[in-house]
Amino acid sequence: MFKKIKKILFSKTVFIALSLVLSTGMIVIAFIYKTNKVNGYAFSENGILLFGGKIKSIEVCCNGLKMEIDKPLDGKFLFTAGSMLYMWYNPTIGQCVLGEAFPVGVCFKPLSWPPCTSSETLDGTILSMGTTLTGPESGTCSGSGF
Repeated sequence: MFKKIKKILFSKTVFIALSLVLSTGMIVIAFIYKTNKVNGYAFSENGILLFGGKIKSIEVCCNGLKMEIDKPLDGKFLFTAGSMLYMWYNPTIGQCVLGEAFPVGVCFKPLSWPPCTSSETLDGTILSMGTTLTGPESGTCSGSGF
């Protein structure tokens, strides 16, 4: 009986200690990454990357769609099956978008050999994104209504 209790106690202790070390390391790395990436990027209060502008191009990846967003908050982002899409549900080239993304994304290229083994690092993975119903009237998405 004592051996079973010792085994359970030891395994929980190791698990808790390992969890504390890993979570502390992840928090420290997040702060280091955030301070290195602030220049040129906009972050929300909770460290989520903000983006917005006109969709310049869309490419197919094995794990989603790579979207290149033009100014004012530009970058290359991965739209996945877990990304939330809001009004007007129109993520096509020429539409204005506004959204939030995790600070890192990876697009696995479908035309590599063997398929989906080549990758490209992107600026972020989209959490949520809203679109315009029609393209911008002025040609850019930086007007007063955006």
